[in-house]
Amino acid sequence: MFIITGEFQAKPECVEEIKAMAAELIPLSQGEAGCISYAFYEDQSQAGRFLFFERWGSRDGISEHFEKLYFKEFARKFPAMIIGEAAIEIHEITSIEKV
Repeated sequence: MFIITGEFQAKPECVEEIKAMAAELIPLSQGEAGCISYAFYEDQSQAGRFLFFERWGSRDGISEHFEKLYFKEFARKFPAMIIGEAAIEIHEITSIEKV
C-alpha cells in the first residue's frame, strides 16, 4: 500500500476555490480502481492550511491517477493558489499493525 500526504497553505483569496476544486477532485479520485481512500482536510487551528491523505493499492494506481485529466487540471491551477510550496510525500507501507 502507498500513502500520499500533502500539506499546504492557501492564499487567503483562493481558499474557497481550492475547497471547490477539492470537492470535485475527491469523488473522481475515490472512484478510481487503485484508490483505497482519498481525503482532504482543513486545519482547524490555522486558517487556510489544508491536508490531503490518500491511500492507494499500488504505485501504478498512483501513476494512473496522476495522468487523469481532472488531476492534471487541478495540478495546473494549484501552484498559483498556495503560499510557498506544498509538502507532498509518497510513503510505501510494507506492514500495518492495527491497534
